Amino acid sequence: MQHVQVHRREKVYECKECGKGFRWRSNLTRHMRFHTGERPYQCKECGKSFRTTSAFSSHRMIHSGERPYECKECGKAFRSESALSVHVQTHSGERPYGCKECGKTFKFSSYLSKHLRGHNGEMCYKCKDCGKVFKQVAYLTKHRRMHSGVKPCECTECGKAFTKTSVLLVHRRIHTGERPYKCKQCGKGFKITSALSIHRRIHSGERPYECKECGKVFSQVAYLTRHRRIHSGEKPYKCKECGKAFRLASALMTHRRIHSGERPYECKECGKVFRQVCNLTRHRRIHSGEKPYECEQCGKSFRDTTGLTVHRRIHTGERPYKCKECGKSFRLASGLRTHRRIHSGERPYECKECGKTFRDSSYHRRHMKTHS
Repeated sequence: MQHVQVHRREKVYECKECGKGFRWRSNLTRHMRFHTGERPYQCKECGKSFRTTSAFSSHRMIHSGERPYECKECGKAFRSESALSVHVQTHSGERPYGCKECGKTFKFSSYLSKHLRGHNGEMCYKCKDCGKVFKQVAYLTKHRRMHSGVKPCECTECGKAFTKTSVLLVHRRIHTGERPYKCKQCGKGFKITSALSIHRRIHSGERPYECKECGKVFSQVAYLTRHRRIHSGEKPYKCKECGKAFRLASALMTHRRIHSGERPYECKECGKVFRQVCNLTRHRRIHSGEKPYECEQCGKSFRDTTGLTVHRRIHTGERPYKCKECGKSFRLASGLRTHRRIHSGERPYECKECGKTFRDSSYHRRHMKTHS
């Protein structure tokens, strides 16, 4: 009977800051600490303070090394029962709590409750700095760190600090080598669930992100974002040495090695050095004769995926690179680049012997042979 009264009991204790109601005064007292910033429980070992006794108790285990909650599946131990519960879901993949509005599923009922606030329009926690509103006070607390620059979650291995404990937990896996999210198809492990979700698309062939310009589809939104820059011409990464701009940060990093002369990747067969590891990998196949990428249409094989992708366009007729000036389309981005020089008049390849200039490097090379 007493237990039933817990469910029937009204939420008589209301927070004057945000209006949230509680059944027990003690719950309101704990909640108020989110608004006041009060952290009455201080660790004698490191001085860090906490809002709740449970968080304080869990923290003390960091210093003692105690991990009393062990996973029966893999033997991994945890400081708290809640952390073990979350971990167990990685083995079962169970998400029993479903949202009736959008169908999204969750591991815990508390996660579902928080998610439902988005559908109900409940956004009751407001940032005083920028006015942004949040469904949960915890989200607001994390958001505030963007303005303050506070990074309270520090890695004990390397000292790197983070704004969120969740980001710190993922970071720690760099040191531990832990990859708890495993692919059931091939057994490959991943540090984060999102990486596993993306990897699964290799097996399923799913490519949910489509380019509205040319219809090309991608397995990751990051790939689509990069691809869109082909159409928009956006090149946000600029070299400080020469001003050349790039669509990708990785392309800029590789380009910088032209200025520095750095070629860190060496072929053990012939000693040739490369600026990029992918170039070394492709080069090695010259020695091994390996051509692992086969066209399903005609059986022709290639040393790299780029060669196969370009070759497939012969069968499909796809020409994804379109000139904005005249509408002519090309199978290769390099073909479009060379073509654009017809409109711009640019002729960047100059013969050192006679001064003649060319739009295309292949024409330049052919011309050079006339002097030799």
